[in-house]
Amino acid sequence: MASYDDELLEAARRLLVRCSGQRGKLPSARIRRSISTSYYALFHFVLDEVGTRVVGTHNDLRRRRRILSRTVTHKGIKTTLDKVRDTRADPSIEDFLRSPAAAPGPVAPPLFVRNLANAFIDAQAKRHDADYDMNKPLSELDARLLRTRARRVIAAWQASRTAADRDFKHALCVLILLKGLLRPEV
Repeated sequence: MASYDDELLEAARRLLVRCSGQRGKLPSARIRRSISTSYYALFHFVLDEVGTRVVGTHNDLRRRRRILSRTVTHKGIKTTLDKVRDTRADPSIEDFLRSPAAAPGPVAPPLFVRNLANAFIDAQAKRHDADYDMNKPLSELDARLLRTRARRVIAAWQASRTAADRDFKHALCVLILLKGLLRPEV
């Protein structure tokens, strides 16, 4: 069974398919809907990751995962991912992200995390343009590139399975629940 993010990416692809004999530019609404749908594929992928990493994967926990996902916000994900999009994690979350065996100092988010973070933040901006800024020109190529990028970063996240990767993913998912904010030590 396909995951919801897979279904959304397939829907984004179908929006860009021309009917037999159709020529010329695609309708703007289809391009814009494809961009928005690709963003929501990333959003729902993150929601699913938070749910499975925090609640668990067992089937009887599905309802609990779905309830938990309702507490995650677009802004909270963006705030959190903005703190891991560079080669060094934001100092405010370094201690939380640091693996137990790592020495003190800067924490470098793995490349697959940085790529997901940057793709999510870019996709959110493009979705905003697609849904709310009719003066912003968006092309079929923009939509195709966003969909391809979303698929690529999701696949890279899923392929990263070392113990260190799993630990970082878990900590990041908890931070997403906390909207990227930790209480400073006093």
